[in-house]
Amino acid sequence: MGYELLMARTNIRQIEAFNAVMKGGSITKAAETLYVSQPAVSKLIHAFEDSCGFKLFIRAAGRIRPTAEARRLFLETEKLQAGVARVENTAKAIRGLERGEVSVVAFPALSFRVVPKYAAIFMRGRREVSLQLLTRNSPSVADTMLNGAADFGISLLPSHHPGIACKPFADISMVCALPPSHRLAGRGHVELSDLAEDRLISLGRADTSHQQVMAAFSEVGVKVRLGIEAQMADAACTLVSEGLGVALVPSLISIGWPREKVVFKPIRPKVSMKTWLYSSAFEPVQQLALMLMEEIRKGMEEIENGYSLP
Repeated sequence: MGYELLMARTNIRQIEAFNAVMKGGSITKAAETLYVSQPAVSKLIHAFEDSCGFKLFIRAAGRIRPTAEARRLFLETEKLQAGVARVENTAKAIRGLERGEVSVVAFPALSFRVVPKYAAIFMRGRREVSLQLLTRNSPSVADTMLNGAADFGISLLPSHHPGIACKPFADISMVCALPPSHRLAGRGHVELSDLAEDRLISLGRADTSHQQVMAAFSEVGVKVRLGIEAQMADAACTLVSEGLGVALVPSLISIGWPREKVVFKPIRPKVSMKTWLYSSAFEPVQQLALMLMEEIRKGMEEIENGYSLP
């Protein structure tokens, strides 16, 4: 109880003055260290002595000498002041966006290549920042957000859950993945009607893009030869690289593939999808997460611009 009362009546400024006197050996030196007047230091020391309930310094012949109690107390106040300095330094690092934790969850076509690539740009020079990249299919991105496992999420599906703030993020288009030896590999773009004789390596029927791709082929009068189905766009591109057919995949998947393995071309008519940004409906997004979010957005736009048609 006595210790609680002591700490309730003591403040950090008094401890700073006490430590300055202990280290400097005089009120004068302490005042210089703290950039205050000598009477101000004396007042803080008297207040600290009152809160402690015992004398801290013996005054004789114009000099002060710490008591045995003061020496014992100094060991603890020095630890406390070091802790306060650590708190201040941590706050400064957080304010300067040098320290913290950030987590993002995204659908596979985005999280496999794009998020790591642009998260690496974000992380450069931020050794004290902890990063977590999570991969979930689009319907599960909302569950991850609701569990509090990520600062923000990116999905191909909008969410109407009251706990999630959802808004459009960026548009992505489908591109044609071709073997380098394919007859259309040298063209600037691929007309869907040109693929009538090709075997299509399609993404799974549950994939968000499947119905849009099939509808686009139908509009140009092409009856698609479905021979192979791959759940993930990366797997479809691997099959393309083996010469088993062509695939329509999100533009995001194209980065990192060597041209001697797969060639990616914009398609006409254009098939595009909207991505959706999820964040908490109840808490603001922290600044570090906002910066990572913007880096990913810029990366997606950069990739898309590479497949724009006049």
